[in-house]
Amino acid sequence: MTAVTNNLNRPPAPDLGRLLSDVLGDLAFMIADDPPPAPSPGTLWLHGAIRFDGGAHHGTARVWCSRVFAQRLAANLLGLEPGEGTVQVGAEDALREFLNVLCGQLVTTWYGTQDVFNLSIPEVTEALDPPPPPDPTAVHCRVQVDGEPVICTVTRGG
Repeated sequence: MTAVTNNLNRPPAPDLGRLLSDVLGDLAFMIADDPPPAPSPGTLWLHGAIRFDGGAHHGTARVWCSRVFAQRLAANLLGLEPGEGTVQVGAEDALREFLNVLCGQLVTTWYGTQDVFNLSIPEVTEALDPPPPPDPTAVHCRVQVDGEPVICTVTRGG
């Protein structure tokens, strides 16, 4: 997994890649590996975002993944075979659930349990273009799960 990038004048956050990997393993029994090679042209992307706000801390967590990954995530969450129709329909809902759990783990791991955090409803959309280069002020990681890319960024503040 790639190292966390944290260019803000704050203490470094615990490794986002490790957190992402732990949530995937605990939630869906999926294993994240080293960063994927460049995605092939024609990859169908999903983009999800969830905002958090609590005490003096706020920001947005974003995930870009292939639709194939989201379908596998849905299959693991629902206990179905990846090709079943329910999995096709549930891919975006599975990504929303993943974002919700990831963000909940993120705020308690990074900021503790003193503050009460509000999380927005996760939004998932189909993205026509691949993910943009990461914001240099964001914490980010790139992993692959069964050969499919998963990219996560967390922008704090603003």
